[in-house]
Amino acid sequence: MIRLFNIFCKLNFKTLSANHLFLWAMKDFSEEKIPLLKLACPNCGAKHPVWAYHDSYKRYLISYENQSITTDILDITRIICSSCKSTHAILPEIIIPFSSYSLLFILSVLNDYFRSSETVASLCMKYQISVSTLYEWKRLFLIHKKLWLGILEDIYQESIEFLSSMPDINTSEQLHTFFSNVHSSFLQGRTQTAHFNSG
Repeated sequence: MIRLFNIFCKLNFKTLSANHLFLWAMKDFSEEKIPLLKLACPNCGAKHPVWAYHDSYKRYLISYENQSITTDILDITRIICSSCKSTHAILPEIIIPFSSYSLLFILSVLNDYFRSSETVASLCMKYQISVSTLYEWKRLFLIHKKLWLGILEDIYQESIEFLSSMPDINTSEQLHTFFSNVHSSFLQGRTQTAHFNSG
């Protein structure tokens, strides 16, 4: 996998759907543009391989927009390295690897949870998730918040204050830094992936 960190620094995410954010991020990955990528291979480490389109696959992206749950089917592009022939999926930051839920969906759930505006049961009904899913997201968020901020700053910053600053003009850079430091995407539960910052 290759992670992209360039959406939140360039777009007003509040006015666009998760699907539109995904399509915008993928505009530089058309079949014609892929051979021009300046991107090291995360598998073999080749600094200047010639990338080629390999194939694509479909995956769901669940988001929460205009007070309702939306599900989009995305075409995820896979590219192949000329050096080692390994293939890599291109995933913008709106997508959390190995999760059908968008980053903004999970942040919306956590925002409502930490504001204590609803009971856990009503919150889970609103977002159509299980209680165990909510608590797993909370657990992972608190771990990642501490990694993001550092232990001392984490002590002094409330979760809702931290959530209120995401995403903003600096979020793409911060997501990139978080990934570089911990080798995992924010709110990703498993596996290491590579990244590409077209900044």
